[in-house]
Amino acid sequence: MRRYYSVSAKKFIDKDGQEVIKYYPNAVSAGHFSTEDMAKDISEATSLSEPDVVGALKAFSIVLKNRLKLGYKIKLDGIGTFSLSVTGEPCDSEKECKPNKVKVGKITFKAEAKLRKEMVGIKFYKTIKKRNRK
Repeated sequence: MRRYYSVSAKKFIDKDGQEVIKYYPNAVSAGHFSTEDMAKDISEATSLSEPDVVGALKAFSIVLKNRLKLGYKIKLDGIGTFSLSVTGEPCDSEKECKPNKVKVGKITFKAEAKLRKEMVGIKFYKTIKKRNRK
């Protein structure tokens, strides 16, 4: 499997107050993989029809959303766990931290160790920068 990356420069001030530039790799997307694309691949790998898989994936989306709202973590064997994080304004006391100060942070995903291990060994190739033509 081949994955591409690009490189970007980031400026920061070091402990001596000097501006330093460091270069970091960034993942480059191979594109978007839609529900229909996923359904086609799953259909080809199983005895399920594409419409059945699309229906199951759409139902999964609804169940995922509803269970996250109810406070559940959703664990998918072999894949990982989805959960909801919260954020809020800082309060001076526990009593001040009322529900109106709590907001949805992010929907987080933690991949299972087995899935992460299967990503080890991917070969990376640097993308070629496209030149701006005037």
